[in-house]
Amino acid sequence: MNPVTPPQRLESLTYQVDHLNVIFQQHWYQENIETLIDILFSSIMPVTIQEKIIGADRENIRFSWAGHHFVLNFEIYSQSCWIEGQDGQSTELLATLHLAITKK
Repeated sequence: MNPVTPPQRLESLTYQVDHLNVIFQQHWYQENIETLIDILFSSIMPVTIQEKIIGADRENIRFSWAGHHFVLNFEIYSQSCWIEGQDGQSTELLATLHLAITKK
């Protein structure tokens, strides 16, 4: 019998000066990353994914939003997830991105 797991949700999104720290409610695996991306991006569409870099224990998703470029990082073993600006102007827009993702 397979236990039923509740749907994954965003637990917190914390603004730091140079990145947004992302925490999900449940432990996740590399095969869950597409769902996690959908959860993060659902409130900020349209988002353009420019590149996915898949490693053994890490994935990096380069994306653009509101004319700026960001990187969504996942580290599987440490359960770390964060978003950083790809350049100085994008880094300055992290607070706006934070508000857009967390709006209800």
